[in-house]
This record gives sequence, C-alpha cells and structure tokens, in this order.
Amino acid sequence: MALDPDYFQLKSALYSVWNDSDLLSKDQKKLIQTALPGTSDEVYPESEDQLNELQVAIFASELLKAYETEEAPWLNENSREIVAAFKKFIHQTSHYFHRSGKQLPDGFLDPLVEFIKTSKSHVALLNYDNLLYDPLLRTKVMDGYSGTLIDGFLDEFSPKNLDRYGTKQTNLSWFLHLHGSPLFVGNKKCGGASRDFLEAEEECHVVLTHVTHKPSVIQTSDILSEYWKRFDRALSESESIIVFGYSGLDTHLNEVIAKHGHKDIAVIEWEGSGNYEERLNFWKISFDDAPSLTLIQKKNILEFNYWATVIPPPF
Repeated sequence: MALDPDYFQLKSALYSVWNDSDLLSKDQKKLIQTALPGTSDEVYPESEDQLNELQVAIFASELLKAYETEEAPWLNENSREIVAAFKKFIHQTSHYFHRSGKQLPDGFLDPLVEFIKTSKSHVALLNYDNLLYDPLLRTKVMDGYSGTLIDGFLDEFSPKNLDRYGTKQTNLSWFLHLHGSPLFVGNKKCGGASRDFLEAEEECHVVLTHVTHKPSVIQTSDILSEYWKRFDRALSESESIIVFGYSGLDTHLNEVIAKHGHKDIAVIEWEGSGNYEERLNFWKISFDDAPSLTLIQKKNILEFNYWATVIPPPF
C-alpha cells in the first residue's frame, strides 16, 4: 500500500480478475454469482467479507463430496464445478499481487535483510505478494538449509523440511506464509519464470475469505496448518515481537500473539490507521491487554528502518 495504494488493495485485485475472461471464464463467473448475492457480470465482490456465503457453499460441497460413492452421488455438476471455480478465482486474485512489477526501496529492504540475518528472527507474512520473498531469495537469506530462513520447501513441501538438526541448523529461522501464496500449487512451489504459467488447481493454498472461515481454510491445507503450528513455536522462541503493516483484523492471528502477550511487542503502522490513543487501545485489546506494547505510527511505513532498536535489548 505504501508503494502503490491503488494497485495493492484487495478491491483492485478482485476487479482485475473478475473482468478478465482469460483468468475467469463466463461459466465460472456464473457459478460464483449463484453463491454471491448482489453480484453480476458487472458487479464484483469487493472485500473478504462478501465471500462469506460463497465459502459456506464450498464447505458444503466438499462435505457432501466426502460422503459420495459411485452408487450414491450427492452433487450435481454445478456443485462439483463451483469448488474449482472458486479456487481458481482466489488463486488468480492472489497471483495479481505478484504481477505488480514493483520493488521495495533499498533504504527499507537493506536494513531489514541485515536485521533478519543478525538477529535470526522468524518472519511470518499474511500478504500474497512477492515484494519481500524475492529479495530474500536474491540475497540468499532464503537458500535452503544454507540460508537464514527456511520455509519447508526443497524439491517439494514437507514438515520435515522445517525441522532443524545439529548445531548449525538450530540457528535457522522460519519463513511462514500464514495465509498462503499463489506459488504453492499442490505440494510444489513455483519460482522464476514458471510463475507466469501458473494454472490454478483444486489444491491451492490461499486464505482469502471472510475472517470467520479463515481457521477452517487453514486446517484444510497441510502446508498452512503446519505453518501455524510453527508460528506459535516461533513466538515462544522469540524474545520480542514486531508487528509491521498489519490491520489487526484477523482475530485468529491476534489470539496466537495474545498467548505471548507478556513479551515486548512493537506495532509499526501507517498513521492514517487512526488516532494514536485509540489505536494503542485497539492493539492492547487485540493482544489481550499486552502489558508492554509500543505503537509507532509513520506517514510512510517504508521509511521505518531501525529494526534492531525498536525494542531495546534487556540490560
């Protein structure tokens, strides 16, 4: 949002995919419209909240499908197709953020990369874009077991690839896409030029739905459920927690952080989020009255670069 507030918003991504017949066919749109009251060929969903009823339809279809046998089919063709149509829709919507052509400024990126290397901090993201992911690959912060961060992917994803063995590997930290990525298709991760040829499949790993359904979607993904297990452990291992550029609206995330609210927490957010005192109170409530919470508001959060001193080390 700090780079381009028009491009980097969900409404723009939903509009782009909804109106591109190469990404979403007319038949797929019709299926999705049946579970999204008020939408049409011209009227598209603009927020996660509007995807509530569609997600309920997906859960219902998948539940009934699990009880089917050859002798007793429970679903008609439309019911079968709506799951694939929805997953293609959210996959293409999340992939939109990989096509921005934007890059983080060096003045923001370089101090952050150095901080991750020296502090061995865990990194967890909610966003779908590649703004941080690509530079971490380029700077070898992510380089299998030879880097600083590991994400569970070698040839393919395995929980074992998140394990740390021996003296050297105990210094490794985790890079966790908590709400998934369009790069994850099945058990593989697409990189480099192959991203441009991604085709959505039923087994995608993207959390894009009403907040009440997000925990259930996470549990249906072997990759994301493993990330969330590691996230809780990552917070346990950490001396302090830095929350950066996050709205605070994902209650399932707030609940995990609140379990570790006795630690020092620093929140860095855009000053346009609201009045300082009101936002400070909001964050304290979100993290269950965290006793040691610092709020920093910036006109442009990409100007923040003092990671190592935002929470002073203990004497």
